[in-house]
Amino acid sequence: MRRLALPALALLLLVLAGCGQSTATPPATMPIIQPTPTHEAPVWRYDENLPARATRGALLFAGAGCTACHTYDGSGAINLGAPDLTAIGLRHLGIALEVRHLQCPSCVNPGSPMPSFASIGKKRLRELAIFLEASKGTR
Repeated sequence: MRRLALPALALLLLVLAGCGQSTATPPATMPIIQPTPTHEAPVWRYDENLPARATRGALLFAGAGCTACHTYDGSGAINLGAPDLTAIGLRHLGIALEVRHLQCPSCVNPGSPMPSFASIGKKRLRELAIFLEASKGTR
């Protein structure tokens, strides 16, 4: 048993140290998703005059990778034709529709390349929707 434990431990240490990781780079057409630092979210609250109830959704938006494709208050990038969402709340889509869109973007907007965010759970989807509905572009 001890003879098996030492090689297994050595293998585990190599994996944890990063050995054996793929060095392949993604194709040029595949965007590299890097979330906006979450310290941007409090700035958005004041820049865009967001209500306190939108803060948790702003943190999720910044940390979940949304700004890899969308822009908000000057942060982020436009990829795959994703729109700026600073003033999305002016469209008055409603929290229910925003939640449905986040759960299944192509169900609400056929052909949408946006991935589903259903895995973050209903509570977080609602927090994101509250943030988006509160975003009126008041800067």
